[in-house]
Parts: sequence; structure tokens; C-alpha cells
Amino acid sequence: MKLSQAIDAMKICYEANQPFHLWGPPGIGKSEGCEQAAQQLKIQLIDERMLQRDAVDVRGLPRITEDGKTIWTRPDFLPEKGKGFLFLDELNAAPQLVQAACYQLINERRIGQHELPKGWLPCAAGNRESDRAVVNRMPSALANRFVHITVEVDLDDWVAWAMKHEIRPELIAFLRWRPELLFNFDPKKNEKAFATPRSNAKLSKLIDVCNGDISYELAAGVTGDGHATEFLGFLRIFKSASISTPPGLATYSDLTSLSTGTF
Repeated sequence: MKLSQAIDAMKICYEANQPFHLWGPPGIGKSEGCEQAAQQLKIQLIDERMLQRDAVDVRGLPRITEDGKTIWTRPDFLPEKGKGFLFLDELNAAPQLVQAACYQLINERRIGQHELPKGWLPCAAGNRESDRAVVNRMPSALANRFVHITVEVDLDDWVAWAMKHEIRPELIAFLRWRPELLFNFDPKKNEKAFATPRSNAKLSKLIDVCNGDISYELAAGVTGDGHATEFLGFLRIFKSASISTPPGLATYSDLTSLSTGTF
């Protein structure tokens, strides 16, 4: 489903108190989508990167009490008050011992004697095995504890987001003209730079710093050679048309006319 639909699904899962796992290729906005869902629900978000954790970090360090018993300290990422999403990002990239340590957290909302406060929902995200990213196969016992939500790239969703986040209008116009260049990741290719919603947003920030005159090498370094070649060609035409693009340019009709050459 597209990201806006996934955000609605996350909100439903929260209200139903059902943990969810977001799946999708890198750079399409899974983490951003969870943050938007939390904002719309007016709840907190704890974003924990599980690839950087060891199993003992999840379980908590052991200590000996005065009566000689072993107990585990409360993990630092476990909330103690409020309500929100406990977002375990890159969960399936973590070693299987770390994933196994999350079983009780996902199913019972607790780790040992430490409970999640009421109103907190554990959830997770990760890349697919087919994306050739750093992943470990998720054990079926853990997978069965989640509602699984597959996120896909959608141009209209991204354009709506882009216009709220001051993405360059010429880049939005270019992607409306060449929508396939919003996301052209091919896991079969060993490319360091490729186009995703995330890398296109990075390109916009670089253009801001370069005052609209970004070099080919810099553009290619963030979205790849093919994307950079076509975008810079489009940019030359965009500039030669002497279009006035005031800060208030924010309608689909404006962007459509720019991207179809009807300006």
C-alpha cells in the first residue's frame, strides 16, 4: 500500500493495540511514515535502531540483589511513562539473538519484570530480503506476532509530502514528468547511488545550498548517473523558460503545467 494508506493502517493498529511491522525497499519513507502516524495520533515516538543493539541490551544487564538473587536492569530505551510507538527500526537486520530477545516485548509488552506502560505499542520496520540490504531472516515465531504492512512508492503521496517540506519546485516538476525516477532502485545492480524518495529529498537540499546550480557529479552522487543526466537537462530548460517560481508555488496544477511543458 502507498505510504498514506500505511499511515492510516498504523493508526488503526495503535487503536487496536496490535504490533505492526513495515516492509519495503530502502529509502521509501518507512521511518518517516511511522513518525507521521505518531504526530497525527499526538503520541510519542521512540526510534530504536536494533542493528546497533546486542541481546543483552534488550534484556538488560544482570545485577545481584542484597539477598543474592539475579535481576535485570531496565533497558534504557524502554519508556516509563506517557504513550506512543516503541519503534524497533531495522529489526530484521539485527542478529537473530536480538530478534529473539524481542519476542516477549512484542507479545507481552514486557521484558522480564519490566513492563511497557499502557498506551505504548511496540512496532518495527525493515527492508525485504529481496532488496539485498543487510537483513537476517525473521523467525516465524516473531513474524507471527506482527501485523505486516508492505509500503510502496507513490508519486502523488510524495508530491504532497514534498510541498509541505519545501522540496525544490523544479525537482517536483521533474518527477511529475518522469515519475519512474522517483524510485529506480534495482537490487540486482551494485549501485552506490540510486533514486529513492529519500535521496531525491537529499538532492533538493543540495540544490538549495548550490543556489540552483548543482554540478553533475554532486547530483549523480546522490541519485545516480541516469537521474542526474535527465534532471540537469530538465533544469536547463526550466531555467531558460524564465519561469517565476515564488515561495507560494504549491498547487498540483502549477506543477503539472511545469512538468508537461505547457508553461
